[in-house]
Amino acid sequence: MDPEAAAVINPHLLAREELLWCGRPHDTTALRWRAGAVVLVGIAALVMRSLPLDSSLAERADLNSILLAVLVCVLIAEAIVFHTYLSNTFYGVTNQRVIIVSGLREPEMVAILLDRLNTPQLRVQKIHRHIELRAPGDHMYQPGYLPFTNPSVQPDWTGRECYRLFALEDARRVCDLIIESAHKLE
Repeated sequence: MDPEAAAVINPHLLAREELLWCGRPHDTTALRWRAGAVVLVGIAALVMRSLPLDSSLAERADLNSILLAVLVCVLIAEAIVFHTYLSNTFYGVTNQRVIIVSGLREPEMVAILLDRLNTPQLRVQKIHRHIELRAPGDHMYQPGYLPFTNPSVQPDWTGRECYRLFALEDARRVCDLIIESAHKLE
């Protein structure tokens, strides 16, 4: 168990609730791809600015480079929000609930009761290094992450209930622990 995650999760435990596992997100390929995209768009903006001024494409390149510079700023801002959410996110699995504590300024706690899992309300699914808890009838495409939002908790305005334990070191073990704990409650 991650001691920092345990320190954040423990105050949210209920009476007779036992913390079985706690952790936090780790570096992912999503972070590396995001950084690579920002660098590529930045390089493209610089290349467009360096085109010769007498070229017929220079005027169009000038406008495109400004648009790319704005896009780079948006991508950098989104990456900062994403990283801030991940660095302030902690997960816990107890004998009664899955707990997600995250937030930009003030951490918010979301608890998913284990007796709701693998029922018509919520299904547990392991996807690569992530664990997803979502309604089983929700077959509509949902992106893994909506920009400028918490990657672990689906925003309320989407109207869908979906939770993610994002970028876990040992997602298989945690998923098995969640399923095993849910079966003990039945």
